[in-house]
Amino acid sequence: MSVGEHTRRNLATVDPSASIREAARLMEIQKAGCVVVVSGSGQPLGVMTDRDIAMRVLRIGLDPDETTVGSVIDRELKTVTESTPLTKAMRRMRTEGVRRLPVVDADGKLVGIFDWIDAVGIVSSEIQHAARIAGAQSSEA
Repeated sequence: MSVGEHTRRNLATVDPSASIREAARLMEIQKAGCVVVVSGSGQPLGVMTDRDIAMRVLRIGLDPDETTVGSVIDRELKTVTESTPLTKAMRRMRTEGVRRLPVVDADGKLVGIFDWIDAVGIVSSEIQHAARIAGAQSSEA
């Protein structure tokens, strides 16, 4: 299985020049915990989460109307491609300590996002499937 099979493609994106308040409004409208910051060419530059707003903006007293998303995002963005195997993406999330990985195409343009909640759901589903198989096999014996 690849990340592309489990990528959320309907996601909120903002320009790096958007204000923090604009990003927060978009998160509220989309009922999302994050927005992906993208360049004019569609390449992801960073991820802004609701926690980032609380810890990188409000906690230190920055003005959410004057502070841009691009000025506070972590520019060391971790991404994966649609063809990245799920196990590799999950391992990367664990080792990099990230909960979300933007998914890019061959040109580096954003196509969606893969979230740790998606990963947990996939693993849970696979465990349930394995348990059903094991149960069926043990009842045959």
